[in-house]
Amino acid sequence: MFRLLSSALSLLAAYATAAQDLPDHGVFDRALRRVVHGRSVDYAALKAGPTDLEHYLEELASTPAARLEAADATARMAFWINAYNACALKLVIDHYPIRKPGFPASLVRSLQGVPANSIRQIPDTWDRKFCPVAGQERSLDEIEHEIIRPMGDPRIHFAVNCASRSCPALARSAYRPGELSDQLDEAVRRFLADSTQYRLVRGDAPVIRLNKILDWYQDDFGGTDGVVTFLLRYVGEEDAAYIRANAPPIEYNDYDWTLNDTAVFGGGG
Repeated sequence: MFRLLSSALSLLAAYATAAQDLPDHGVFDRALRRVVHGRSVDYAALKAGPTDLEHYLEELASTPAARLEAADATARMAFWINAYNACALKLVIDHYPIRKPGFPASLVRSLQGVPANSIRQIPDTWDRKFCPVAGQERSLDEIEHEIIRPMGDPRIHFAVNCASRSCPALARSAYRPGELSDQLDEAVRRFLADSTQYRLVRGDAPVIRLNKILDWYQDDFGGTDGVVTFLLRYVGEEDAAYIRANAPPIEYNDYDWTLNDTAVFGGGG
């Protein structure tokens, strides 16, 4: 009995020590509140005054990997969501204002439908290892696909922001372990309140119009049926009743990769 109690106390102490060694995300809060306006980000202001973001990135880089691994699942998820968003901001301001690359890369991107002002104009956007986190250089793809998505919560797709107009809006505050589930629910509701991301069309040809992200990552929701089941948890009662009664098909919107820049879209919703 004593050994079990001692082991339990040691484990609790390890978790407490791990939590103390993780960033509290307060400095990231300051950065976000200064530059996030509705669905847009003031990248010019962030590039001109990057101090808070730089300090936060330093905290992420110096976080001991062992301490992070010892933290509980919510602490790790909050950490990595914030890390993705902070690294995406860094990638943009390191190349801001974004210019089209030279030939032939510009031709390839044009054929792919990539706008001139897009994070995808940055070479090796997703797989370049440029952002030190927990002692290693990380890419955005590594953080999202190898670390966050395997945690198994599809709500992360409404929290990570890829610096594009069609991406779910970047929150104005950092994600925190003690509030994470509520914050993720709020991210989903914020997304569904935006008619460019979700719209239920009633009538003779009912249809659910959704952001393409839910098509790309539908397996994380359990397939098409899983996407619908997920929506029913968050849409209003009238929409939910209509969807259950009519089983409308889903149509996915084209994805707008234009940079979510206040210089382009202003500071509105």
